[in-house]
Amino acid sequence: MTKQFSILVPTRDRPATLRATLASLTQQSGTDFEVVVADNAGSASTKAVVEEFQAQFSFIRYLRSDEVLPMADNWERGLAACVGDYVTILGDDDGFLPTSLAAARKLINITQAKLIAWEPHVYWWPDTIVYWNANRVVAHLANNAISVKSREMLVQFFAGARSFAHLPMIYNAFVHRSLIEGCRQRWGRYFLPKNLAPDITSGVVNLMGTESFVFSYRGLSIRGNSGKSNGTAQWARSLGVKQREAYFADERKTLAEIMHPDLIVSPHLQFIIANCKLHCRELFFPNDPAIQVSLPVVVETMIAGLPQEPESYDENLRDALAFAEKIGYAVDKSKIPPKVPVKRGRPCGPISSQSLAGKVLSSVVVDGDLANVADVAAAGRLIDAMLPKLDTFPSPG
Repeated sequence: MTKQFSILVPTRDRPATLRATLASLTQQSGTDFEVVVADNAGSASTKAVVEEFQAQFSFIRYLRSDEVLPMADNWERGLAACVGDYVTILGDDDGFLPTSLAAARKLINITQAKLIAWEPHVYWWPDTIVYWNANRVVAHLANNAISVKSREMLVQFFAGARSFAHLPMIYNAFVHRSLIEGCRQRWGRYFLPKNLAPDITSGVVNLMGTESFVFSYRGLSIRGNSGKSNGTAQWARSLGVKQREAYFADERKTLAEIMHPDLIVSPHLQFIIANCKLHCRELFFPNDPAIQVSLPVVVETMIAGLPQEPESYDENLRDALAFAEKIGYAVDKSKIPPKVPVKRGRPCGPISSQSLAGKVLSSVVVDGDLANVADVAAAGRLIDAMLPKLDTFPSPG
């Protein structure tokens, strides 16, 4: 039976966070959605958590692979089982707000868009490797949405003028089935090139298939950063070694084997992103002069970001300079930030950040301990209580 929404939850031996993820999905209104859990050869504990929810909620389906698959293959397998008109992927430590699907319905009814993306809220689980953010909730308080031209975003992303976080990835978007099937018919699968970060590459594929997309500054999901978060392990170089090793073991590929020859072998996030860009350009845009990867931007971004992780200052600077030498880029030594002592505070209160189209987001960081929050489902309820009423969404501007 066709549904309007499919929510795919790939999981790999994280039963504790998965329980909260599924709990957040049981809070949704309506009956026009399904939840597909794609268990990547997990333990019996994972299946037990899913069966606990299936006993009460018939919209949850469960698939398990017999062997550990690379992440993109597990996502592809789960995607093939989804029947909804619009599909999104929710990580097994992520969550929805109680009003997430209601907000998505409003945007689709108003815009008829085949691609609806959003700015996710953030929840740092108590066991996050980024210990200074432990049990923090980051809620974005915006309530509007805009239309974005896909081609412009594509060009800007490859040139380094836009962050990968601004892409309409299936990880922060509802993607219409026609876009997914169109990609499969042409390329044989949706998550490609293989062995790359499937969230980033899905954003490129989605931009290729659309003229424009809707971007909501009101977040429809929460990005959870737990102790086993692969995304967190990628950018927290000094703290993510163990989780990165586990990830590459599951991928059955080393970092050197997946890295493009134009780059150097480094776990720094900027190389992971550049690797996706270079491989995607070769596959999708070999003769498109407007789609170019700016390698000097990789160096500049790494150097500018040195203060963000003082624990890895020496390693990151070494890799930035080595890559600059490889591509023949002259680094302005006066612009290299000095090494400073590690001083980690506990964030709390109002903050602002850059988002799509240069918009400054007004957000607030809440101490989960004080707010009686201990998982992503509770974080979703808290964020919903802080947002404007849904009947005012999307607001003008």
